[in-house]
Amino acid sequence: MPETSMPPPPKHQGSGAFIGAVIVMLLLMGGLLWWNFRPKPEEPKANLPPPPTAPPRTDEEAPPPPPPIEPDAGKKVEAPVKKKVASTGGGGGGCAATCNGSAGAPLQGALSGAAGSVRACYEKALIQNQMLQGKMIVAVKIGPTGSVCNANIQSDTLGDGRVASCVLNRFRGGSFPPPSGGCADVRVPISFTPKK
Repeated sequence: MPETSMPPPPKHQGSGAFIGAVIVMLLLMGGLLWWNFRPKPEEPKANLPPPPTAPPRTDEEAPPPPPPIEPDAGKKVEAPVKKKVASTGGGGGGCAATCNGSAGAPLQGALSGAAGSVRACYEKALIQNQMLQGKMIVAVKIGPTGSVCNANIQSDTLGDGRVASCVLNRFRGGSFPPPSGGCADVRVPISFTPKK
């Protein structure tokens, strides 16, 4: 009987290299997990005042309307004021020493809108003083073309210089519908009260 020969067993290749590669991969994965879930060092915090305690706004809310002009503060916009108001800025624009023009409805509406836009000046000041409130009357001289010749605080019970400066900048930088009959002196009452 002839002898059958069996094929020789397969040679084992180095399984040590495979095991070493698996161990290295496990160590790398463990390091990545540790890196992602390690406690993060706290960053030093600046000494900032606490944020205002206003209710959170959602994107669905419409922006608040301009603050209403208080009935006891006078008419919406009184025009014309015949007395001369001391100038603290602006100039030119065809304004005479005494203006005889009148503020029509378009000019009154634009000035009321500007009065509503100064709410942002007041909101910044509320961060520092949550009890801040008062009234202000801004005297604005509007030239025949609608440019502001000057703006001045005529009365101020708010008593915050930063708000007053911000309010004046909003009016001085504005351009409004032209008054009827030449330049016009207009008083714009503004009431500042915190929202509840």
